[in-house]
Amino acid sequence: MKIFVQSAEIAQIKEWANAELLDGVVLSPLDLAAEDPTTSVVARLAEIAVDFGVPICVPVTAINGPEMYREARDLAHASEHAVIQLPFVEDAVSPIRKLVADGVKVCTTHVYSGAQAFIAGKLGASMIALDVRDLEAQGRPSVELVEQVRAVIDRCGFECDVAVTPAQNSVAFTEYLLAGADTAYVTTELFSSLMIHSLTDRGVDRYLSALSKRHLPRSL
Repeated sequence: MKIFVQSAEIAQIKEWANAELLDGVVLSPLDLAAEDPTTSVVARLAEIAVDFGVPICVPVTAINGPEMYREARDLAHASEHAVIQLPFVEDAVSPIRKLVADGVKVCTTHVYSGAQAFIAGKLGASMIALDVRDLEAQGRPSVELVEQVRAVIDRCGFECDVAVTPAQNSVAFTEYLLAGADTAYVTTELFSSLMIHSLTDRGVDRYLSALSKRHLPRSL
């Protein structure tokens, strides 16, 4: 499963790249506004593309079809690495079709059913992002949605990745991986939880305790 880091901070993204864990970036205007309100999304998009050369998912902020298309084209012109995120609403159908025809990669967001995934794939979306947090907030089984969308994509032969937004914890992350997700949006907080397990800490403590009780030869 590919890891797309959800961050607008160059230093943070660089850490992931240095660890060779960076497959892509999710650049949110909200994250950028919090990190550096003086920098535009287009400027940060171009900067990330030059520094790291990975796919960068960036959403439009427009709410109607023509404006979605114009904003998406501006973002696509900023970098060939841009993957434009459009909410899967009726007004987005025409922009998606036009952008795909233009050779722009599109990621549809706010997809919550296999039927929506089918239409998005048929329109030519290269990614379908499932916001599992919304389903979890309603107490609905998000893993079933991942499995359903995976089955639709495979059944129809669409060349389209299934992405999931940040999971709540490592257990959910593993479930989405096994359910067939191709890409995971990962925050720094989620990554920390993926690295931590209580038994690992206990095992290391036990090992260090055993070492401390043994007489180890001094090195010359």
